Amino acid sequence: MKKNKAIALMLLILGCSASMDVFSQSSPARWTAREIKSGPVSSPPVELYRPVELALDEDGLFVLDMDDNDIKVFSRAGAFRYMFGRKGQGPGEFHRPSGLDILDGRVYVADAGNRRIQVLDKKGAYLAGFKVLFSPYRVLALEEDRIVVLGLPSSRSGPEKLLHCFNSRGEILWEAVESFDSGDSVYDLMRNRMFIRRAPGGEFFLVPGADDRIVRRMNAAGFLLEEIKVDASCPLKEITITARGGRKRTLRPFCWNCALDGEALYLLIPERTEDGDLGPGRTIAVIGRRGANTALIDLPAKVSRIAVAGPTIFGIDLDSRLRLFTTGSE
Repeated sequence: MKKNKAIALMLLILGCSASMDVFSQSSPARWTAREIKSGPVSSPPVELYRPVELALDEDGLFVLDMDDNDIKVFSRAGAFRYMFGRKGQGPGEFHRPSGLDILDGRVYVADAGNRRIQVLDKKGAYLAGFKVLFSPYRVLALEEDRIVVLGLPSSRSGPEKLLHCFNSRGEILWEAVESFDSGDSVYDLMRNRMFIRRAPGGEFFLVPGADDRIVRRMNAAGFLLEEIKVDASCPLKEITITARGGRKRTLRPFCWNCALDGEALYLLIPERTEDGDLGPGRTIAVIGRRGANTALIDLPAKVSRIAVAGPTIFGIDLDSRLRLFTTGSE
């Protein structure tokens, strides 16, 4: 009888909570994911133009398309179901949206170009919304009346707070985490690129994009609960970027994108491109509760965005197509 790799992977992840030392003394397990044939293709086929965020709930996968200014909804088998939204400034309309989250049947959108947060139902009907004083980059709902928004400061005017928490009326509840500020707006924009992912118990993770392997676990009041140092087997790869005034600076990307499933954090590892730059990769590191790299998952294609549900990995490939993979047995 074949072993179920999904079960084995989960045991690895849970096991790391008991003893980080065990994993620090051995290499992470290595899994090869296979592709799952997606559901029926719509006619004409739906196209994704610039998918920037994925959000899963029990009904399916929601894909935020920045260039198309809409949200496309797929079943968990990968079949296209419907879409909603369009370019504009009215309720249910977007201008270069950048962040997406779903909680309790409500869809939260960081409508970056319109500098606002919108709350919709899962068919796109407008429920609520509020303006913010900055360009929102990510959004995460901890509850209906506690919405965390991640900005993307460029440090043009000095350090700023990265995290802002609002109630459903747009009233600020708290702000936390100082932005990185070197005085170089181009470099700082990349350095402040982070991800927020909901954790069990009303908490959330703040995951760095570059120059740091510390994942911060925070509570709904914005207090830091824990700093989790990710295993050094997830290396920081250096690239040289042209910053302000043509100056060359070194940036060390940590993860290209990430997802959370239960207590396990899935980090999409950047890869070298043919010209020596760094871009989306085909390897996912599975990080356990104490920061140990418990497993590496090799995908059959490079992807730029991921979402995870058990053994199923949803990815957006370099041609902006939705691909489904699994770590389970056939």
